[in-house]
Amino acid sequence: MDPLEQLRARIAGFPGYDGDLERRRSDEFVRSYLGEALADLEVRCGSISPELRQRFDALLLRVGFADQKAFHHVVARVHAAPNVDSSIAVADVATVDLASQAPQVEPDRLARYLDEVAATLDRRDAAMRAAAASNA
Repeated sequence: MDPLEQLRARIAGFPGYDGDLERRRSDEFVRSYLGEALADLEVRCGSISPELRQRFDALLLRVGFADQKAFHHVVARVHAAPNVDSSIAVADVATVDLASQAPQVEPDRLARYLDEVAATLDRRDAAMRAAAASNA
């Protein structure tokens, strides 16, 4: 199954990457999918250290909004860039896969999981920037 098919199988109504609106909505769908998983995990973990609470808050904020700092000069090109090589879809699948692991994360593995989330989001951002640069 190709990455787009995987995303559509896991996220109802996933729009794909064909047009500007679809790319913007796909970005929102993936960030929301991860955000919901993080929010559920935070609730399930209950009492956590202030440092972990801060990390949760930062990640929830990060997935709540498109990263304007990272994309302030390329936002239009990111969303105008075709996903010809499917690199964005591959990064989106990795993000959704990681989100799907959240229900199994035990409190003693929480810090490592949050590290994985941040690294996965960094790779996703890099794929989007690369797509934007190739469209420049």
